[in-house]
Amino acid sequence: MTAELGLLLLLAAASLALLLGCLPFIAFHGRRMPLLFWLPSLSYGVALFITLAMLTLGWCFVTDDFSVLYVAQHGNSRLPLFYKIAAIWGGHEGSMLFLLFALSLWSAALALLRRHFPLRFLARSLGVMGWLLVIFSVFILFFSNPFARLFPTLGEGRDLNPMLQDLALIFHPPLLYLGYSGFAVGFAFAVATLLEGKSGQNIARYSRPWILAAWSLLSIGILLGAWWAYSELGWGGWWFWDPVENASLLPWLTSTALLHVLALNERRGLYHQWGILLSLVTFQLCLLGTFIVRSGVLTSVHAFAVDTARGEALLALFGIVTLISLMLFALRIRGNTRAADFSLFSLETLLLAALVLLSIAAVTVLIGTLYPLIFSALGLGSLSVGASYFNLTLTPFMLLLLLLMGWAPFADWQRSRKTTRWRLAVPALLAIPGALLSSGLYQSSWQPEMIPGITLALWVLFAPLFATKIRWRSWLIHGGVAISLLGMLFASYHSVEAGSRMSAGRQVTLAGYQFTYQKTELLVGPNYTSERAHITVSQNGQPITMLLPERRHYTARETLLIEPAIASGPFADFYAVLGDSLGSGEYSVRLYHKPMASWIWGGALIMVFGGVLALWRRGRAASDIAEDK
Repeated sequence: MTAELGLLLLLAAASLALLLGCLPFIAFHGRRMPLLFWLPSLSYGVALFITLAMLTLGWCFVTDDFSVLYVAQHGNSRLPLFYKIAAIWGGHEGSMLFLLFALSLWSAALALLRRHFPLRFLARSLGVMGWLLVIFSVFILFFSNPFARLFPTLGEGRDLNPMLQDLALIFHPPLLYLGYSGFAVGFAFAVATLLEGKSGQNIARYSRPWILAAWSLLSIGILLGAWWAYSELGWGGWWFWDPVENASLLPWLTSTALLHVLALNERRGLYHQWGILLSLVTFQLCLLGTFIVRSGVLTSVHAFAVDTARGEALLALFGIVTLISLMLFALRIRGNTRAADFSLFSLETLLLAALVLLSIAAVTVLIGTLYPLIFSALGLGSLSVGASYFNLTLTPFMLLLLLLMGWAPFADWQRSRKTTRWRLAVPALLAIPGALLSSGLYQSSWQPEMIPGITLALWVLFAPLFATKIRWRSWLIHGGVAISLLGMLFASYHSVEAGSRMSAGRQVTLAGYQFTYQKTELLVGPNYTSERAHITVSQNGQPITMLLPERRHYTARETLLIEPAIASGPFADFYAVLGDSLGSGEYSVRLYHKPMASWIWGGALIMVFGGVLALWRRGRAASDIAEDK
């Protein structure tokens, strides 16, 4: 009866969500305002029932209940416990349930912090969250039921996809879903503002901390996904411009633009229309990403099998939410009566320029992602848009954004700071020779393509040191971006690799380091067998590290999976991939030396840390919002 209990919990949650969505309308139009005080309890009730449904599904995995179809497809009795927990969101049905769970948590958090919002605004926002919960609940109940029974019952499960049996993948999808669903709060605030018919002058004060929290979670989720691609797929890269990768990048770009325009709105009362529109579009792109991933309409290493009914339902969900919200925006948005009075090099200009550049970059990624789908839908055949398109079109925008980041410390609201020339010249004088020297640091030949990016990245890092006032949180966020970019440039342009036939005692020299194959070890894991190579890395006879790449054979799925070995350092990564067995103890091995690859992850963590600090500051000041109730 466990599966039936989970289904009943979902039905109860959907019923309460429907009441949550309808109650504000009944209260406002029936003049029954006391009903609004039930909204927080309804939000908590929805979150409680969905949480219990999640725990019920988790119990099915822990107890190996293979009478549940979803558990039989993604579970196995020999699967380690933490992977059984990860299997809850390892397939389509479970991931949609987790998305619903995350959405209910944000709704409950909004109800918990209700004292910071005017009553009518809060009621409309919770009502919108209620309708979103209803839509997702109905989709799960009719098209994506994780509690469906399997008859006859299997004695053993198919096992979790071996590619998902990775620590980064345990946290990657939940963080993405928490970020996606967090943008639903900004969406609800925007819709509530439009329903009230107000100009939206105060939406930034309400939305900014929630958008910042969702942005931070999405950033960490994307970072873990990139690390998984780097450490698990065995090709030495971290971003493939895969449609599903792009699906997470799109709302990240628009939410970054949204944070900049909300700063303009909050400090100067400008461009609130952009804030409302981007709040709507960011969540719409999250829904579009869900459609791309879960419908399987685009070829991707992440996508699930094509299900026509499920794909059509997701497309309908995306279309309904998008159409209604954009129509509401067109009918109810009000113009800004405040004059935009600021100088050319003021912070207002820089923030507006960042907004435009990030929005254009998002449109560029959207076109490259959806073009193959549109091309196929028109019956023109099939094609794919490769990395060259994205690298070529997005590089100018990235360089311009770095230019703005480096200039920002010298700008102020409404005007440019009175900055002496040396304050601008010194960081530039430090950045240019640094770029010239570092572009040829790891190779004898120069890499002139790196110079613009390195120069601007170093300028972003040095510039705040010479400004009259340091904005620490902005410096951390922008500096983190610059550090990540430096890592990407060096790991891309200075990476060297070699493929070789190796056996015990064989040595390969790469980038001045000696890679020596010591032995092959046979291992038995909980649900796999493995061939593990021992490869020592040394320089001038001094051992540096040991690499242990593997070839794992997962018995339940009869799947062979390559597990690369990575030894990360502050200045370079050593990377080894154990390929096919060639007989007589010999293997095909691919070796990489990737300079400064760890800077990619370190810079991203610094960027997120800056966002968390900004969120903490917003939390301390949150009591000021309550005064406007």
